[in-house]
Amino acid sequence: MRQALYRMSGVDLTAIDAIGVGVVQVVLTEYGPDLSCFPTEKHFVSHVTLAPKRPITGGKPIKNKEKRGSASSRVAAALRSASLSLRHSHTALGAYFRQTSYRLGADVATFAVARKLTTLIYRLLRWGRAYVDEGAEAYEKRYQTARIHRLLATAADLGFQLIPTPPTS
Repeated sequence: MRQALYRMSGVDLTAIDAIGVGVVQVVLTEYGPDLSCFPTEKHFVSHVTLAPKRPITGGKPIKNKEKRGSASSRVAAALRSASLSLRHSHTALGAYFRQTSYRLGADVATFAVARKLTTLIYRLLRWGRAYVDEGAEAYEKRYQTARIHRLLATAADLGFQLIPTPPTS
């Protein structure tokens, strides 16, 4: 089945972590292998209903009425269920899930990882960009470096200077 889906789309979507044959079938049956009708990945993510929604009119939030049972909701449900399998994965997407889950909760992490999976699928189908996993350690290192830069910037805004201490053995 994986080879048949590869022949149909021209790319191996199952190379993305947590994306299996079932998810690829749902995506390809609903959207097909050509995503040129979506000019950017943000348009595709929005159509799959994985973009954050903040309906506001006149500066006040309004109630949001969603369409039920559309094709995009089936794809979104498949991607959300696939993102749950990354909870214990030793990959960059798994590390992203755990970090987001720690900060914002598991339900938000599931939604965020599903959105990230949607952008990866768009990039593969639209431009043929291959997915390469950097690993959990590389993701954690990049996250810690960004965290240190944010701390330094915050300290500088407050008029302080941070001095790193050498690690003790």
